[in-house]
Amino acid sequence: MEVRLTVADGLGPVLPSFDAVPDVGNVRDDLPTLCPRVRDAMLSRPDPALCSVIHECDPVRADRFHAVIFEGVVEPFVRMLRVVIEP
Repeated sequence: MEVRLTVADGLGPVLPSFDAVPDVGNVRDDLPTLCPRVRDAMLSRPDPALCSVIHECDPVRADRFHAVIFEGVVEPFVRMLRVVIEP
């Protein structure tokens, strides 16, 4: 059985995790705790590598890297944001 790993497969697991929603006590305090985590994820060590690879890819191949960013940072952030701001 042959296993093929791609650059996207390698970058996904090294993105910062978003497994716990901050609960400082109220939305006013939770948001300033959550938002820097997302900023840090977007500026993390894998991010410049990911951006460089996306820049070098044709549009079809770049979609895979966009998916890594979307699934690894954007979607988890949106889920956590909903937990923080929805009643």
